[in-house]
Amino acid sequence: MATRMAARAPELRLRRKSDAAARKRVAAQAASGKQNRLWPDWLRRKSDACCRVVLIDDHVVVRDGLAALLGLEGDLEVVGSAGDIPTALELVRSTRPDLVICDLNLPGISGGQAVNTVCQEFPGMALLVLTTHDSLEYVRAAFIGGAIGYVCKDAPRSELLRAIRRAASGRRTVCGNVWEAVVADWLEHCSPPEQSTITDLDVEQCRVIRLIALGVPTWRIAQELGRGVKAMEKYRISLMRRLGLKSAAGVTRFAVDNKFVSSLELDQMLEVRQP
Repeated sequence: MATRMAARAPELRLRRKSDAAARKRVAAQAASGKQNRLWPDWLRRKSDACCRVVLIDDHVVVRDGLAALLGLEGDLEVVGSAGDIPTALELVRSTRPDLVICDLNLPGISGGQAVNTVCQEFPGMALLVLTTHDSLEYVRAAFIGGAIGYVCKDAPRSELLRAIRRAASGRRTVCGNVWEAVVADWLEHCSPPEQSTITDLDVEQCRVIRLIALGVPTWRIAQELGRGVKAMEKYRISLMRRLGLKSAAGVTRFAVDNKFVSSLELDQMLEVRQP
C-alpha cells in the first residue's frame, strides 16, 4: 500500500495544484462580476466571427433554454430576447443581429403578421421561425411574410442548430416534419383522389365542409366544434384528402354541388366581404 501511494504522489500533487488553480479562476470571475455565467469559459470559447442572434418568444423559459443551448456553440451569440413584437423591434433596432429566431404564437398579432412586420422593418436580416405548428398553412404564411427558414419545436438539437446556421448563411431551410408535410402534399396532388360520396359523411363532417365553403377560418371552426386549432387543422386536411379536394375553392364547389350551401349564401358572403 505504501509503495502504491508513493508512486501516485506526483499525480496527486499535480491534481491539487490544478484544483487550486481552478478555484483561483472562479474567485477571479466572481470578483469581476462574471460569476453568473452558466459556463465560466463561455467568453474564451466564442470565436471572432459569431452569428449574433435575437430570440422572440412569449415564454420566458423557452427563451432562457434556447439562449443556454446556443451559448454552448462557439459561433453563435444571443444578444437579446423579447416576448412581443413591439419590444422585439426596439431590440433588433438597437442590437442589429444577423438572425432573428421568432415564434408564431405572440400576443396581439398573428404569426404571419409577426414575421412580415419584422422582415419589413429590417429587410436585410434573416428570420428563422421556431414554432409548435407544423401545418402547411403556417409554413406558407411564414415564408410569404419573409422568413428564410421554418423549424418545429420538437426538432432535435442537431437539426435546430443546422437550420440556424443555414438560415444565418442565407439559405432556405425547413425541419424534417415540415419537409414530410410538403412531400405528402405534393404526393396528394399527384395521386388520384379516393372515391367517396356524401352518404359516407357524418353530421360533423358535413358541418365542417359547410363552414369551410362559407369561408369560416379554421380557428373559428375549432371553437364551434370544441376542438383545438391544431387538431382541427389535421381533421380538415384529412377530410379534404378523403374527398379528393385540394383547395378551399374545391371545397366550395363540392358544397354547392351537394347542396351543403346555396348560391344565395355564397353571394351574401361575398357582399359582406366587399369593402
